[in-house]
Amino acid sequence: MEYAVFRLAMRSLVFLVAFALCVSHLVRKRDFIDAVFRSPDEVRKSFSGRNDVLFLRVLNIVPMVVAVATAGFLVTVLLDVPRIIDGDYLSIEGVAVGRAHGGADVPSERRGVSVRDDETGEVVDLTVFSGYVDDGERLVAEYLPHTGYGAIVERG
Repeated sequence: MEYAVFRLAMRSLVFLVAFALCVSHLVRKRDFIDAVFRSPDEVRKSFSGRNDVLFLRVLNIVPMVVAVATAGFLVTVLLDVPRIIDGDYLSIEGVAVGRAHGGADVPSERRGVSVRDDETGEVVDLTVFSGYVDDGERLVAEYLPHTGYGAIVERG
């Protein structure tokens, strides 16, 4: 589970840098952000040169969307931080639904695995770092509830 938490931290760091860059761009370009919400005629009066109004709007909407998406991911990570600190991971025992054979058969390969819980019958989607996982394989896994990052504790 430590490796999964490490990989989640590295991914979160990349998303945090992307979020910071988007927000800093939006703060520096306040005039361009205003251009998104003003009429095209007002924008043409404000900006001279070869800048197209549509190009300006797209150029400024993209960082806004990226900032919102990265903030959404970072919030899910922050919701899992108390469980990471306490080491209080959720556990599931069940059967793998589908197979995960993409990439190399190495323990550090990231895989999306669905596990049907034996107790509730609920299917839980997990992101684990492991070798190949076959359909119908029995798994015991620990995972974080909000991000779905986890580790296979036992196979068979």
